[in-house]
Amino acid sequence: DVYSGIGWVYYRTNKVYDCQDAFNQCQELYEKHYGEKSLITASAYYSVGVVEKWYKYYAEAETYLQKCYDIKKEKLGETHSELSACCVVLGNLSNDQGKYEKAKEYYEAGLKIATENKEELDIAFNLYNLADIHFKYSEYQDSVEKFEKVLEIRKRILGEEDNLTLFTLKFLTDARAKLGIIDEARDNIDIFVKGQAKIFGKTSNSTAWAYWYRANLLHEIGLYSQGIDDIEEALKTLSNNVLVKTTFEQLQFKLDNLKDCHANIEYYLSVRAKSFSDKDLGYVLYYIFYCDYFLRQANYAQVHKYATELSYIPQSKMTSLKYHEYYAESYYFHGMAYLKENKLNEAFTELEKALQQANKVYGKDTIMCSKYNNGLGEYLSLIHISEPTRQAEISYAVFCLKKKKQQY
Repeated sequence: DVYSGIGWVYYRTNKVYDCQDAFNQCQELYEKHYGEKSLITASAYYSVGVVEKWYKYYAEAETYLQKCYDIKKEKLGETHSELSACCVVLGNLSNDQGKYEKAKEYYEAGLKIATENKEELDIAFNLYNLADIHFKYSEYQDSVEKFEKVLEIRKRILGEEDNLTLFTLKFLTDARAKLGIIDEARDNIDIFVKGQAKIFGKTSNSTAWAYWYRANLLHEIGLYSQGIDDIEEALKTLSNNVLVKTTFEQLQFKLDNLKDCHANIEYYLSVRAKSFSDKDLGYVLYYIFYCDYFLRQANYAQVHKYATELSYIPQSKMTSLKYHEYYAESYYFHGMAYLKENKLNEAFTELEKALQQANKVYGKDTIMCSKYNNGLGEYLSLIHISEPTRQAEISYAVFCLKKKKQQY
Protein backbone atom coordinates (compact mmCIF):
# COMPACT_ATOMS: atom_id res chain seq x y z
CA ASP A 1 0.00 0.00 0.00
CA VAL A 2 2.90 2.33 0.75
CA TYR A 3 4.42 1.65 -2.67
CA SER A 4 1.04 2.40 -4.28
CA GLY A 5 0.66 5.69 -2.40
CA ILE A 6 4.22 6.78 -3.17
CA GLY A 7 3.72 5.81 -6.81
CA TRP A 8 0.72 8.11 -7.23
CA VAL A 9 2.54 10.96 -5.50
CA TYR A 10 5.40 10.54 -7.99
CA TYR A 11 2.94 10.33 -10.89
CA ARG A 12 1.11 13.51 -9.95
CA THR A 13 4.41 15.39 -9.56
CA ASN A 14 5.59 14.15 -12.99
CA LYS A 15 8.32 11.90 -11.56
CA VAL A 16 7.25 9.09 -13.85
CA TYR A 17 10.44 7.03 -13.68
CA ASP A 18 10.18 6.84 -9.89
CA CYS A 19 6.45 6.06 -9.94
CA GLN A 20 7.02 3.17 -12.38
CA ASP A 21 9.42 1.51 -9.94
CA ALA A 22 6.98 1.99 -7.06
CA PHE A 23 4.02 0.56 -8.99
CA ASN A 24 6.07 -2.45 -10.15
CA GLN A 25 7.06 -3.17 -6.54
CA CYS A 26 3.41 -2.84 -5.52
CA GLN A 27 2.28 -5.24 -8.26
CA GLU A 28 4.89 -7.84 -7.30
CA LEU A 29 3.90 -7.76 -3.60
CA TYR A 30 0.15 -7.83 -4.28
CA GLU A 31 0.48 -10.82 -6.63
CA LYS A 32 2.59 -12.64 -4.04
CA HIS A 33 0.25 -12.06 -1.08
CA TYR A 34 -3.22 -11.79 -2.69
CA GLY A 35 -2.90 -13.65 -6.00
CA GLU A 36 -3.36 -12.42 -9.58
CA LYS A 37 -7.18 -12.46 -9.52
CA SER A 38 -7.82 -10.32 -6.44
CA LEU A 39 -9.41 -6.85 -6.52
CA ILE A 40 -6.42 -5.33 -4.74
CA THR A 41 -4.07 -6.73 -7.39
CA ALA A 42 -6.39 -5.32 -10.05
CA SER A 43 -5.71 -1.84 -8.64
CA ALA A 44 -1.97 -2.44 -9.12
CA TYR A 45 -2.58 -3.53 -12.73
CA TYR A 46 -4.51 -0.29 -13.26
CA SER A 47 -1.61 1.79 -11.91
CA VAL A 48 1.01 0.02 -14.04
CA GLY A 49 -1.24 0.32 -17.11
CA VAL A 50 -1.60 4.08 -16.64
CA VAL A 51 2.18 4.50 -16.50
CA GLU A 52 2.74 2.29 -19.56
CA LYS A 53 0.19 4.45 -21.40
CA TRP A 54 2.13 7.56 -20.39
CA TYR A 55 5.27 6.01 -21.91
CA LYS A 56 3.24 5.18 -25.05
CA TYR A 57 3.87 1.45 -24.55
CA TYR A 58 0.33 0.87 -25.75
CA ALA A 59 0.34 -2.93 -26.04
CA GLU A 60 1.67 -3.34 -22.49
CA ALA A 61 -0.75 -0.71 -21.18
CA GLU A 62 -3.72 -2.47 -22.76
CA THR A 63 -2.67 -5.81 -21.26
CA TYR A 64 -2.60 -4.45 -17.70
CA LEU A 65 -5.72 -2.28 -18.04
CA GLN A 66 -7.70 -5.13 -19.59
CA LYS A 67 -6.63 -7.41 -16.71
CA CYS A 68 -7.93 -4.82 -14.25
CA TYR A 69 -11.22 -4.49 -16.15
CA ASP A 70 -11.75 -8.27 -16.37
CA ILE A 71 -11.08 -8.85 -12.65
CA LYS A 72 -13.41 -6.03 -11.55
CA LYS A 73 -16.12 -7.18 -13.94
CA GLU A 74 -15.91 -10.73 -12.55
CA LYS A 75 -15.75 -9.71 -8.89
CA LEU A 76 -18.05 -6.68 -8.84
CA GLY A 77 -20.48 -7.25 -11.69
CA GLU A 78 -20.99 -5.60 -15.08
CA THR A 79 -22.64 -2.43 -13.79
CA HIS A 80 -20.38 -1.53 -10.86
CA SER A 81 -19.31 2.12 -10.85
CA GLU A 82 -15.59 1.25 -10.76
CA LEU A 83 -15.88 -0.24 -14.25
CA SER A 84 -16.75 3.20 -15.62
CA ALA A 85 -13.25 4.47 -14.74
CA CYS A 86 -11.72 1.43 -16.46
CA CYS A 87 -13.78 2.16 -19.59
CA VAL A 88 -12.57 5.77 -19.60
CA VAL A 89 -8.87 4.89 -19.41
CA LEU A 90 -9.22 2.08 -21.99
CA GLY A 91 -11.07 4.54 -24.23
CA ASN A 92 -8.30 7.11 -23.77
CA LEU A 93 -5.74 4.45 -24.67
CA SER A 94 -7.52 3.75 -27.96
CA ASN A 95 -8.04 7.48 -28.54
CA ASP A 96 -4.30 8.14 -28.19
CA GLN A 97 -3.64 5.57 -30.92
CA GLY A 98 -6.22 7.05 -33.29
CA LYS A 99 -8.55 4.07 -32.85
CA TYR A 100 -11.59 6.29 -32.48
CA GLU A 101 -14.30 3.68 -33.09
CA LYS A 102 -12.87 1.46 -30.38
CA ALA A 103 -12.53 4.45 -28.05
CA LYS A 104 -16.15 5.36 -28.73
CA GLU A 105 -17.28 1.86 -27.73
CA TYR A 106 -15.46 2.13 -24.38
CA TYR A 107 -16.85 5.62 -23.67
CA GLU A 108 -20.41 4.49 -24.50
CA ALA A 109 -19.98 1.48 -22.19
CA GLY A 110 -18.70 3.80 -19.44
CA LEU A 111 -21.63 6.17 -20.01
CA LYS A 112 -24.11 3.32 -19.70
CA ILE A 113 -22.58 2.19 -16.39
CA ALA A 114 -22.41 5.75 -15.02
CA THR A 115 -26.04 6.38 -16.03
CA GLU A 116 -27.25 3.20 -14.32
CA ASN A 117 -25.41 4.23 -11.14
CA LYS A 118 -26.58 7.87 -11.44
CA GLU A 119 -22.98 9.09 -11.10
CA GLU A 120 -23.38 12.51 -12.70
CA LEU A 121 -19.69 13.48 -12.82
CA ASP A 122 -18.84 10.13 -14.44
CA ILE A 123 -21.68 10.72 -16.92
CA ALA A 124 -20.11 14.10 -17.71
CA PHE A 125 -16.67 12.55 -18.13
CA ASN A 126 -17.88 9.99 -20.67
CA LEU A 127 -20.04 12.54 -22.53
CA TYR A 128 -17.00 14.84 -22.72
CA ASN A 129 -14.91 12.10 -24.30
CA LEU A 130 -17.70 11.21 -26.75
CA ALA A 131 -18.00 14.89 -27.70
CA ASP A 132 -14.27 14.88 -28.46
CA ILE A 133 -14.68 11.83 -30.73
CA HIS A 134 -17.52 13.56 -32.60
CA PHE A 135 -15.29 16.61 -33.03
CA LYS A 136 -12.50 14.48 -34.50
CA TYR A 137 -15.00 13.02 -36.98
CA SER A 138 -16.12 16.58 -37.89
CA GLU A 139 -19.58 15.79 -36.42
CA TYR A 140 -19.73 19.25 -34.89
CA GLN A 141 -23.45 19.40 -34.08
CA ASP A 142 -23.25 16.15 -32.08
CA SER A 143 -20.10 17.47 -30.40
CA VAL A 144 -21.82 20.72 -29.38
CA GLU A 145 -24.85 18.91 -27.95
CA LYS A 146 -22.72 16.64 -25.76
CA PHE A 147 -20.41 19.44 -24.58
CA GLU A 148 -23.51 21.44 -23.60
CA LYS A 149 -24.74 18.53 -21.45
CA VAL A 150 -21.31 18.24 -19.83
CA LEU A 151 -21.26 21.99 -19.16
CA GLU A 152 -24.67 21.88 -17.48
CA ILE A 153 -23.60 19.06 -15.14
CA ARG A 154 -20.22 20.55 -14.25
CA LYS A 155 -21.63 24.05 -13.67
CA ARG A 156 -24.27 22.65 -11.33
CA ILE A 157 -21.97 20.33 -9.35
CA LEU A 158 -18.50 21.91 -9.57
CA GLY A 159 -19.41 25.55 -10.11
CA GLU A 160 -18.82 27.99 -12.97
CA GLU A 161 -15.25 28.82 -11.92
CA ASP A 162 -13.98 25.23 -11.65
CA ASN A 163 -11.19 24.46 -14.11
CA LEU A 164 -13.00 21.41 -15.55
CA THR A 165 -16.02 23.63 -16.23
CA LEU A 166 -13.81 26.24 -17.90
CA PHE A 167 -12.11 23.71 -20.16
CA THR A 168 -15.50 22.35 -21.16
CA LEU A 169 -16.30 25.90 -22.30
CA LYS A 170 -13.04 26.03 -24.24
CA PHE A 171 -13.79 22.87 -26.23
CA LEU A 172 -17.41 23.90 -26.69
CA THR A 173 -16.00 27.10 -28.23
CA ASP A 174 -14.03 25.07 -30.79
CA ALA A 175 -17.09 23.06 -31.83
CA ARG A 176 -19.37 26.11 -32.03
CA ALA A 177 -16.80 27.98 -34.14
CA LYS A 178 -16.75 25.10 -36.63
CA LEU A 179 -20.53 25.47 -37.00
CA GLY A 180 -20.22 29.21 -37.50
CA ILE A 181 -21.85 30.04 -34.13
CA ILE A 182 -19.38 32.86 -33.67
CA ASP A 183 -20.98 35.13 -31.05
CA GLU A 184 -21.49 32.31 -28.56
CA ALA A 185 -18.01 30.94 -29.29
CA ARG A 186 -16.49 34.35 -28.50
CA ASP A 187 -18.49 34.66 -25.27
CA ASN A 188 -17.30 31.18 -24.20
CA ILE A 189 -13.62 31.83 -24.88
CA ASP A 190 -13.76 35.20 -23.07
CA ILE A 191 -15.11 33.46 -19.95
CA PHE A 192 -12.38 30.81 -20.30
CA VAL A 193 -9.57 33.42 -20.45
CA LYS A 194 -10.94 35.37 -17.47
CA GLY A 195 -11.35 32.13 -15.50
CA GLN A 196 -7.77 31.00 -16.13
CA ALA A 197 -6.47 34.41 -15.04
CA LYS A 198 -8.54 34.28 -11.84
CA ILE A 199 -7.43 30.73 -10.92
CA PHE A 200 -3.75 30.86 -11.91
CA GLY A 201 -2.91 34.58 -12.13
CA LYS A 202 -2.57 36.91 -15.11
CA THR A 203 1.10 36.06 -15.76
CA SER A 204 0.83 32.26 -15.44
CA ASN A 205 1.53 29.78 -18.22
CA SER A 206 -2.09 28.61 -18.07
CA THR A 207 -3.38 32.14 -18.72
CA ALA A 208 -0.83 32.66 -21.49
CA TRP A 209 -2.09 29.52 -23.24
CA ALA A 210 -5.66 30.79 -22.79
CA TYR A 211 -4.68 33.97 -24.63
CA TRP A 212 -3.16 31.78 -27.36
CA TYR A 213 -6.38 29.75 -27.67
CA ARG A 214 -8.40 32.95 -28.06
CA ALA A 215 -5.94 34.36 -30.59
CA ASN A 216 -6.41 31.24 -32.71
CA LEU A 217 -10.19 31.61 -32.59
CA LEU A 218 -9.93 35.30 -33.58
CA HIS A 219 -7.57 34.28 -36.37
CA GLU A 220 -10.04 31.68 -37.61
CA ILE A 221 -12.95 34.16 -37.73
CA GLY A 222 -10.91 36.95 -39.31
CA LEU A 223 -10.45 39.34 -36.36
CA TYR A 224 -6.70 39.59 -36.85
CA SER A 225 -6.00 42.85 -34.97
CA GLN A 226 -7.68 41.54 -31.81
CA GLY A 227 -5.82 38.26 -32.27
CA ILE A 228 -2.51 40.16 -32.33
CA ASP A 229 -3.38 41.77 -28.96
CA ASP A 230 -3.94 38.34 -27.40
CA ILE A 231 -0.85 36.75 -28.89
CA GLU A 232 1.28 39.61 -27.61
CA GLU A 233 -0.08 38.88 -24.12
CA ALA A 234 0.80 35.20 -24.56
CA LEU A 235 4.33 36.06 -25.72
CA LYS A 236 5.03 37.90 -22.47
CA THR A 237 5.12 34.50 -20.74
CA LEU A 238 5.73 32.06 -23.63
CA SER A 239 8.29 34.14 -25.49
CA ASN A 240 10.33 31.16 -26.67
CA ASN A 241 7.46 28.89 -27.68
CA VAL A 242 7.51 28.12 -31.41
CA LEU A 243 3.75 27.51 -31.63
CA VAL A 244 2.95 30.90 -30.11
CA LYS A 245 5.52 32.68 -32.28
CA THR A 246 4.16 31.03 -35.40
CA THR A 247 0.60 32.14 -34.58
CA PHE A 248 1.99 35.67 -34.21
CA GLU A 249 3.58 35.38 -37.66
CA GLN A 250 0.33 34.09 -39.16
CA LEU A 251 -1.61 37.05 -37.76
CA GLN A 252 1.00 39.50 -39.01
CA PHE A 253 0.72 37.86 -42.39
CA LYS A 254 -3.05 38.24 -42.43
CA LEU A 255 -2.65 41.92 -41.54
CA ASP A 256 -0.25 42.30 -44.49
CA ASN A 257 2.77 42.92 -42.28
CA LEU A 258 4.59 40.80 -44.83
CA LYS A 259 7.96 42.42 -44.33
CA ASP A 260 8.10 41.38 -40.66
CA CYS A 261 6.65 37.99 -41.52
CA HIS A 262 9.20 37.34 -44.27
CA ALA A 263 12.08 38.16 -41.93
CA ASN A 264 11.22 35.13 -39.81
CA ILE A 265 9.82 32.55 -42.24
CA GLU A 266 13.13 30.85 -43.02
CA TYR A 267 13.84 30.69 -39.29
CA TYR A 268 10.62 28.79 -38.65
CA LEU A 269 11.32 26.47 -41.54
CA SER A 270 14.68 25.59 -39.99
CA VAL A 271 13.17 25.20 -36.50
CA ARG A 272 10.51 22.79 -37.75
CA ALA A 273 13.12 20.85 -39.72
CA LYS A 274 15.06 20.29 -36.50
CA SER A 275 11.97 19.46 -34.45
CA PHE A 276 10.30 16.96 -36.77
CA SER A 277 11.45 14.18 -39.03
CA ASP A 278 10.68 14.45 -42.75
CA LYS A 279 6.98 14.02 -43.56
CA ASP A 280 6.02 14.14 -39.89
CA LEU A 281 2.56 15.48 -39.04
CA GLY A 282 4.21 18.33 -37.15
CA TYR A 283 4.93 19.90 -40.50
CA VAL A 284 1.33 19.95 -41.75
CA LEU A 285 0.06 23.22 -40.29
CA TYR A 286 3.28 24.96 -41.30
CA TYR A 287 3.03 23.70 -44.88
CA ILE A 288 -0.50 25.15 -45.05
CA PHE A 289 0.77 28.46 -43.68
CA TYR A 290 3.64 28.60 -46.16
CA CYS A 291 1.33 27.79 -49.07
CA ASP A 292 -0.90 30.68 -48.03
CA TYR A 293 2.10 32.97 -47.52
CA PHE A 294 3.75 32.27 -50.86
CA LEU A 295 0.42 32.52 -52.69
CA ARG A 296 0.10 36.07 -51.37
CA GLN A 297 3.71 36.72 -52.40
CA ALA A 298 2.97 35.45 -55.96
CA ASN A 299 5.76 32.88 -55.56
CA TYR A 300 3.82 30.08 -57.23
CA ALA A 301 6.73 27.65 -57.52
CA GLN A 302 6.98 27.63 -53.71
CA VAL A 303 3.20 27.18 -53.42
CA HIS A 304 3.38 24.08 -55.61
CA LYS A 305 6.37 22.82 -53.61
CA TYR A 306 4.65 22.96 -50.22
CA ALA A 307 1.28 21.84 -51.59
CA THR A 308 3.05 18.75 -52.92
CA GLU A 309 4.70 18.19 -49.51
CA LEU A 310 1.21 18.21 -47.94
CA SER A 311 0.15 15.29 -50.13
CA TYR A 312 3.16 13.24 -48.98
CA ILE A 313 2.03 12.96 -45.34
CA PRO A 314 1.41 9.21 -44.80
CA GLN A 315 -2.22 8.23 -44.11
CA SER A 316 -0.99 5.98 -41.30
CA LYS A 317 -0.14 9.09 -39.27
CA MET A 318 -3.71 10.45 -39.12
CA THR A 319 -7.39 9.64 -39.18
CA SER A 320 -9.09 9.08 -42.52
CA LEU A 321 -10.91 12.43 -42.18
CA LYS A 322 -7.72 14.36 -41.48
CA TYR A 323 -6.14 12.63 -44.48
CA HIS A 324 -8.92 13.94 -46.76
CA GLU A 325 -8.75 17.38 -45.12
CA TYR A 326 -5.03 17.79 -45.84
CA TYR A 327 -5.45 16.45 -49.37
CA ALA A 328 -8.18 19.07 -49.88
CA GLU A 329 -5.70 21.76 -48.81
CA SER A 330 -3.04 20.36 -51.17
CA TYR A 331 -5.40 20.39 -54.17
CA TYR A 332 -6.73 23.84 -53.19
CA PHE A 333 -3.32 25.52 -53.14
CA HIS A 334 -2.23 23.83 -56.38
CA GLY A 335 -5.48 25.05 -57.94
CA MET A 336 -5.16 28.63 -56.71
CA ALA A 337 -1.54 28.80 -57.90
CA TYR A 338 -2.54 27.49 -61.34
CA LEU A 339 -5.33 30.07 -61.40
CA LYS A 340 -2.89 32.90 -60.75
CA GLU A 341 -0.57 31.43 -63.40
CA ASN A 342 -3.52 31.57 -65.83
CA LYS A 343 -3.55 27.79 -66.29
CA LEU A 344 -7.32 27.53 -66.01
CA ASN A 345 -7.85 23.89 -67.01
CA GLU A 346 -5.32 22.71 -64.43
CA ALA A 347 -6.83 25.10 -61.87
CA PHE A 348 -10.35 23.74 -62.38
CA THR A 349 -9.15 20.12 -62.09
CA GLU A 350 -7.30 20.74 -58.81
CA LEU A 351 -10.05 22.88 -57.25
CA GLU A 352 -12.69 20.31 -58.14
CA LYS A 353 -10.58 17.64 -56.41
CA ALA A 354 -10.26 19.92 -53.37
CA LEU A 355 -14.03 20.29 -53.14
CA GLN A 356 -14.55 16.52 -53.45
CA GLN A 357 -12.09 15.87 -50.61
CA ALA A 358 -13.66 18.62 -48.46
CA ASN A 359 -17.13 17.11 -48.97
CA LYS A 360 -15.84 13.83 -47.53
CA VAL A 361 -14.72 15.62 -44.39
CA TYR A 362 -17.37 18.27 -43.77
CA GLY A 363 -20.35 17.17 -45.84
CA LYS A 364 -21.80 19.08 -48.78
CA ASP A 365 -23.00 22.67 -48.47
CA THR A 366 -21.43 23.30 -45.05
CA ILE A 367 -19.69 26.47 -43.98
CA MET A 368 -16.34 24.67 -43.91
CA CYS A 369 -16.59 23.93 -47.66
CA SER A 370 -17.10 27.58 -48.60
CA LYS A 371 -13.40 28.18 -49.26
CA TYR A 372 -13.25 25.39 -51.83
CA ASN A 373 -16.48 26.52 -53.51
CA ASN A 374 -15.06 30.04 -53.68
CA GLY A 375 -11.95 28.65 -55.39
CA LEU A 376 -14.10 27.10 -58.10
CA GLY A 377 -15.97 30.38 -58.36
CA GLU A 378 -12.76 32.02 -59.57
CA TYR A 379 -12.92 29.71 -62.59
CA LEU A 380 -16.64 30.06 -63.39
CA SER A 381 -18.77 33.09 -64.24
CA LEU A 382 -22.52 33.58 -63.77
CA ILE A 383 -24.40 34.35 -66.99
CA HIS A 384 -28.04 34.01 -65.92
CA ILE A 385 -30.27 33.52 -62.88
CA SER A 386 -34.05 33.06 -63.08
CA GLU A 387 -36.82 34.62 -61.02
CA PRO A 388 -37.64 32.71 -57.80
CA THR A 389 -40.43 30.17 -58.08
CA ARG A 390 -42.45 31.85 -55.31
CA GLN A 391 -42.21 34.52 -52.64
CA ALA A 392 -41.83 32.25 -49.64
CA GLU A 393 -39.23 31.17 -47.09
CA ILE A 394 -38.39 28.11 -49.22
CA SER A 395 -38.07 28.98 -52.89
CA TYR A 396 -36.05 27.87 -55.92
CA ALA A 397 -34.31 29.48 -58.86
CA VAL A 398 -32.24 28.31 -61.82
CA PHE A 399 -28.81 29.74 -62.52
CA CYS A 400 -26.41 29.16 -65.36
CA LEU A 401 -22.59 29.16 -65.17
CA LYS A 402 -19.92 28.98 -67.82
CA LYS A 403 -16.19 28.41 -67.75
CA LYS A 404 -14.13 31.57 -68.05
CA LYS A 405 -12.19 31.73 -71.28
CA GLN A 406 -8.47 31.02 -71.25
CA GLN A 407 -6.61 34.33 -71.20
CA TYR A 408 -3.59 34.81 -73.42
